[in-house]
Amino acid sequence: MDDDDFGGFEAAESYEFGNGEKQTTSPAIAWAAFPTVPEVRAPSDARLDYSVPSSHLLPSDSFSLPGDTVAAALQRANTVINPAAPEEKVELFCVSIQADAPVASLNVLEDKSLAEAETHRTNEPKSYLQQAVANLEVKLGTAEEEKLKIKKELEHLLEKHSVLEMDFLKEKKEKVASHQDRYKTLQEQHQQELEDMRRAGHGALSIIVEEFKALLQSAVEQQEAASEKQLFLAMEKHSHKCEELLDAQHQRLLDILEAEKEALSEKIEEALMQQLQKHKEVLDKCLDEERQRSKEAVAAAAKAEQEVVREAVLKAVEEERRNMEKIHAEDRQTWEAERARHKEKIAQAVEEAMHQQSKLNQEIVKEAVAEERKRSEEAIAEAVKRTREELMEYVKEQRRV
Repeated sequence: MDDDDFGGFEAAESYEFGNGEKQTTSPAIAWAAFPTVPEVRAPSDARLDYSVPSSHLLPSDSFSLPGDTVAAALQRANTVINPAAPEEKVELFCVSIQADAPVASLNVLEDKSLAEAETHRTNEPKSYLQQAVANLEVKLGTAEEEKLKIKKELEHLLEKHSVLEMDFLKEKKEKVASHQDRYKTLQEQHQQELEDMRRAGHGALSIIVEEFKALLQSAVEQQEAASEKQLFLAMEKHSHKCEELLDAQHQRLLDILEAEKEALSEKIEEALMQQLQKHKEVLDKCLDEERQRSKEAVAAAAKAEQEVVREAVLKAVEEERRNMEKIHAEDRQTWEAERARHKEKIAQAVEEAMHQQSKLNQEIVKEAVAEERKRSEEAIAEAVKRTREELMEYVKEQRRV
């Protein structure tokens, strides 16, 4: 029911309890806040809608909680749903209404009846909660009994499992003992049969062994001949390869020497040209200086001095020419010594390369011989194994006969 059904609820005043808390006017007596208004009675079919909110009531599926949760829910419900609270509110509001207006005293009885109806309705959720708690306790007791029953069944099953396990182990031990006895009996029979066969086939075995030795000797000789032939072919093949490698290496060294020779000749020619150019520049400079001095001497002294200057110039030119020849001779000797050192280094490098190639060829030949020997041993072992298998088949056939 809406608050506006009683009229004038928006202007209702608020009152305070004795402890200082502010109490809002109850919606059941909102119309009593106006004493000057004539008496207005609510219709007889009107009822107070003061029910507990749905949030304060526990749902039916929430009763599966543990015991401590249920106790907390009961305590919260008792604090929320208090039947004495509406009566206290009604009495307080009745007192305030009587103090404000005498006209409101005629409606107090009707308000009390409405409050009693409201109290009766609030007691119903409490009884419902108590019944739900009782049902929950019954369910918890049933679950505890079921848990104990399952625990007892589990213990019984574990005991039964241990007994079955012991029986199974005992049965397996008995089977193992019987199998061991059977194995010993069969082993003794097998040893006796082998002894009989050994005695019966001793003569035939000696003949077969002699034939096997002869066949093995012939097979070994054939294998040795084949191995020698293969070894000779391998050595010949490797010798051809070594010769080809040596030829290629010799040609490569010749090419390197030729390239080095050309490079050295080019460097020597370039050095000689640079030296000649340098000496020419020095000579030109000296000649220019001498000409300048000659001109100065000619200008200062006379024609007589020209002869002296000419002789001096010729002497200087001759000295310079001798110096140039000496320098050229020294450069040539240096170049010859450098060339001889290069030749020695090249010859030493060629000799070392030949020596290393010879060692490499020897190692290759040794590896080929070892591999061929290993193959021969494997072939001999295979022949011995095949002969042994044929001998065993022959012995089996003799046993069958």
